[in-house]
Parts: sequence; structure tokens; C-alpha cells
Amino acid sequence: MKECIEEWEKEKDEETAAEVLRCFKEWAEDIYFNEDDGRLMLAREVWDNSITKIMKEISEKLNIKTRDDFIKLKEKYNLTMY
Repeated sequence: MKECIEEWEKEKDEETAAEVLRCFKEWAEDIYFNEDDGRLMLAREVWDNSITKIMKEISEKLNIKTRDDFIKLKEKYNLTMY
């Protein structure tokens, strides 16, 4: 999973954000939309907040503010295959 984070640190654009989400999925991370925070979250954030800042940045970069935004993102970047 370290390489996913390193990829994000190198280049923080929309395409890289989607690629990082794919990378997280390859590491069997569960990604979901948190209604309360209005952003994407990894399930691991419940016990490990070390990734929270990155997930907030990715949510902002991809303009994810609602569940519908997340669904559109999954279709746009073919994230449903994971």
C-alpha cells in the first residue's frame, strides 16, 4: 500500500487520484462514501487515521461531495471492476 501513497505524493491530479483508488483496491482496501463527512473513506480509517488526510485530498481533487458523485466517479474511471 506504500506505493499507492507514494504515487499520490508524486503527482496530485485527478487521474492520479483515480489511479491511487485503484491501487488501494488492489491492496484489498474497502472504499466507501461517508455521508457524515461528505467524502471518500477507506474502511481502515475506523482504526487507523494515518490515511485520512490523503483520502480527504483525493475526495477534494475528484470533487466527491455526494454518493451520486462517487457513483459517477466509479463509472468514469471504471472503478467498478474491483
